[in-house]
Amino acid sequence: MKKFIISDIHGFGNVYYAMMKYLDNISKEEEIELYINGDLIDRGLESSDVLLDVKKRIEDNKFKIVYLGGNHELMMYDIFEKRKNNIRVPFFNDWYENGGYVTDDSLAEKLNQDKLNEVVNFISNLKIYHVFKEKIINKPIILVHAAVPMEAINNKDMRIKDNDSETFYAVWTREHEVINILGFEYVNQYENRVGYDKYFTIVGHTPTNNKYGFEYHQKQNYLNIDGGCGAYVQGYFNYDHFPLVEVCEGYLKILTFNSNNEIIYGNYFNGKKVFPYKKRELAEARKYLDDTIKIKKLSINEDGLVGYWH
Repeated sequence: MKKFIISDIHGFGNVYYAMMKYLDNISKEEEIELYINGDLIDRGLESSDVLLDVKKRIEDNKFKIVYLGGNHELMMYDIFEKRKNNIRVPFFNDWYENGGYVTDDSLAEKLNQDKLNEVVNFISNLKIYHVFKEKIINKPIILVHAAVPMEAINNKDMRIKDNDSETFYAVWTREHEVINILGFEYVNQYENRVGYDKYFTIVGHTPTNNKYGFEYHQKQNYLNIDGGCGAYVQGYFNYDHFPLVEVCEGYLKILTFNSNNEIIYGNYFNGKKVFPYKKRELAEARKYLDDTIKIKKLSINEDGLVGYWH
């Protein structure tokens, strides 16, 4: 059994479909599980496509997929709950300001109301965290979008539809948040614990912007695997390094994809150090790539808009 993690795809079809084809090819030879660590949607032009594809894959059950909620899934759910209860939603709401209009508009174009309700119900039932049986540095691995909630310590079931302070904490927290007051920047120290001593924590949420797409935070003992898809689809093309993580006992295998359906790096991480793949190991990993995938190149037009301009 192989277990994989992806995070913060943000509707970037190039990376999503390349990784899913890669996993499809592996699943022909052995049993696998995939864990999606939130923020599958918003900002990217294919947000609704990847969301509907994941929903269908979960229903088809060709291999097990566990989709955890992130802050973008929580914002989507909150907006649809307000609409259902006839609560006025301003156009400039948190979801739209964070790229949710892309998801909202495209879902409305593709689905009738009954199908749309199915999707919202699907989002509402997403779990918030997952604890693996595998350990790193003798601690269980916990996967959560932004920060370990206290409810996880008590093994409490948490879902997007709870929409409470613990849910918000788990999908929104960052270790250091800089806030601006009257032109002066301050680091917000309120509730900024990401990891927890009991676990080795894997999160996304904050783009890493390095050539591997992941970074280890030793002080709080957590690994951030947000490679920056959300930034890339907004035109920050230096973010071109998206990790696919394989969970093993005592260590992780991390392959770094780029936007052109290529694996550019392979690394092992044991909780303390990063070790690169040998050339033959990287060649072995690359054999599962599917060269039939049609890559669409994002670019910025003369008006500064990002899209598939040809």
